Amino acid sequence: MLVPESAFERAKLGSGQLVAVTRPPGAERTQYLVQAVEQAQAQGLAVVWTTCRADAPAYWPWHAILAGLGGDAAALDAEPDVCAQKVVDVLKRTPALILIDDVDVAGEEAFQLTRLVAGNVHHLPVVIVVTSTGSTALDDAVRLVERAHAALARGRITEARDLLDQAARDGDPEAALGLPGMWVNKFRGRADRALAIARLREAVAAQPPEPLHTRLVTRLAAEQAYDRRETECVLEALEQARNTGDQLTLAEALSLAHHALWSPEHTAHRLALADELIAVASAAGLDLLALSGLCRRTMDLFCLGDPHAERSQVELARRASGYPGLLFFHAAMDVMRTIRAGRFAEAEQKSLACLRLGLEAGDVDAETFHSTHLFAIRWLQGRGGELVDLAEQVTHSPTLPDLEFSFEAALALLALEAGQRDRARSALHRLTINGLTAVPLSSTWITCMFCVVHVAAALGEADIAREAYRLLEPFAPLPVVPATAIVCFGSTELLLGIAATTFGEPSLATEHLERAVTTNIRLGNLPMTAYARATLAQTVGGERGRALFDVAISDANAIGMTARAAMWAKTRDGLSGRIVIRRENAWWIVSHQGKETRVEDLVGMRYLARLVADPGVEIAALELVGGQDSGNQPVLDPVARAAYLTRIRDLRAQLDDNPTPRAEAELEALLSHLERETGMGGRGRNFAGPAERARTAVRKAIRRAIDTIAATDQSTADALREAVTTGYHCSYQPS
Repeated sequence: MLVPESAFERAKLGSGQLVAVTRPPGAERTQYLVQAVEQAQAQGLAVVWTTCRADAPAYWPWHAILAGLGGDAAALDAEPDVCAQKVVDVLKRTPALILIDDVDVAGEEAFQLTRLVAGNVHHLPVVIVVTSTGSTALDDAVRLVERAHAALARGRITEARDLLDQAARDGDPEAALGLPGMWVNKFRGRADRALAIARLREAVAAQPPEPLHTRLVTRLAAEQAYDRRETECVLEALEQARNTGDQLTLAEALSLAHHALWSPEHTAHRLALADELIAVASAAGLDLLALSGLCRRTMDLFCLGDPHAERSQVELARRASGYPGLLFFHAAMDVMRTIRAGRFAEAEQKSLACLRLGLEAGDVDAETFHSTHLFAIRWLQGRGGELVDLAEQVTHSPTLPDLEFSFEAALALLALEAGQRDRARSALHRLTINGLTAVPLSSTWITCMFCVVHVAAALGEADIAREAYRLLEPFAPLPVVPATAIVCFGSTELLLGIAATTFGEPSLATEHLERAVTTNIRLGNLPMTAYARATLAQTVGGERGRALFDVAISDANAIGMTARAAMWAKTRDGLSGRIVIRRENAWWIVSHQGKETRVEDLVGMRYLARLVADPGVEIAALELVGGQDSGNQPVLDPVARAAYLTRIRDLRAQLDDNPTPRAEAELEALLSHLERETGMGGRGRNFAGPAERARTAVRKAIRRAIDTIAATDQSTADALREAVTTGYHCSYQPS
């Protein structure tokens, strides 16, 4: 489409536009011009179409244009600047489309007049379209903002940004909108972002005419919503955009609101915004925004696990072939689908191609997308430890948004894979120092939680796992997909299952993990289906666990997850002696060597279930009972002990000088009392503190539970006595 419909709408509001068309004469160019005429007439604009000639009189074709608009053609009898003012006075009267063919053959006077009029077009109710067979000096009259939009349409994002920056420095308020209002937070450096926000505020404060003012207000609200994770301001701005009646303003507002709501609780709302964006932008001839809406719709469908996502992606590939910036996002989603199909080598090659496409287009996220793809591939292969140093570098990259925490979480997970548990623990604690609720909901929040849950489970961080479970539970039906849909780690049910295992609820974990397997099959995610099966196998144990492991190992080997398969095989082979404890209503079921024992709900059974769920992990007895250690309290405080010792010295001195039966009796009583309150090495005895009481309580409770099991199954009880260690720290260490 040569001229977007929104250009005619803005012309009716007094803000015109110059469009320069450099196409050779012929049927194609004429078809574009006829289409523009039809659009203008549909909007109620007057139309004047004229052609330049080399043998025409001075100022032709403006004589014909003035006549067509009811002006006095004979008025063009002075210098170009005087004639330009006369033309502008006529153009102010009526919204119009003016078509000037072959401007490059116009005489010098006509060309100068056209340039002068074009310089005022943005304050006139007209759209001027000039055609030529090549570039002309008239191109300089096309605003930098419009040239930036044209560069963006051709996929040259860096060039578009540079043109907009120059336009902003020249004081054009529309340049503050950035790349046609499409994206939020594309300036990642603090200084660049501060400058962009300052330009927006300055442009808003200048009170430009509508609808530009509303467009600027909407953009500023979207940036603030992204920074503060608040949605009300951008949704209010969206309603203001609706009230303008301007299609471009509404399309931009829909795009910006969609981007500002890129966290998982808004996924369904985003899909509705994307659908509306496609409808509004398509009707207005805003091709780039319409395609952007299709791109976002595709992402949203993947985030929802919708089976129509692939169909939408195919449509995006077909329609966006001439837009490298959008093809970059399509390519990133295609890498995700290839990983999901278990074709890791092909996915890695596609990721490199995606990186090149993103760099050529100038997208700021090109390198981080590539790193994300690599992390996903290597982790699924069981080779994540190879990339731990790269994760550290990306974590400190200046191109990451301020609210981006997923790479910090990825660093913890990959460090764990590398066997660097202290490094993993340090990264996890940095992330959770103020609790997981302090980690803002963002476009990558759900993938961040994927890493957090895995690291918390491996390190036995039950409190972190419990908080993660609470935060993730509302998103159980969703797949673990960031808003950009560039990776997919299967069902969120998997994370809930792992978290439940970590805080000692194996039966709850089993329910979640069974749903995770089913959902991953539906998603067609082969690697995560195998992974969920193996995780479920480890949780249920016994013969069912071995059978699940067999399927997971076979599937993993078939798609090249050989390192994972080897780890799972080792775990499977150790299942024969493993004990599994799960909850069923008011009973505990103890599974061992193909037999199941039903035990009443004893306190000790809860402790055993927690220990058995994490073989090899030491858990404090105080943590098992849910208490806090306030330290040991001495029976005699230091002041009383010092007073006793002072009195004993005084009595001994008195007996040396004047022994009496009363003094001897008092000394003997004091020495006897002090001896009773003194432990080994002369140290004072303590009252039993919380840790000591927990140690005793856990030991007794576990002993009673094992004795109860022994009444039904002596071999299982013997295996528990051999494998369970109690004390200040307790553990289950199967042979």
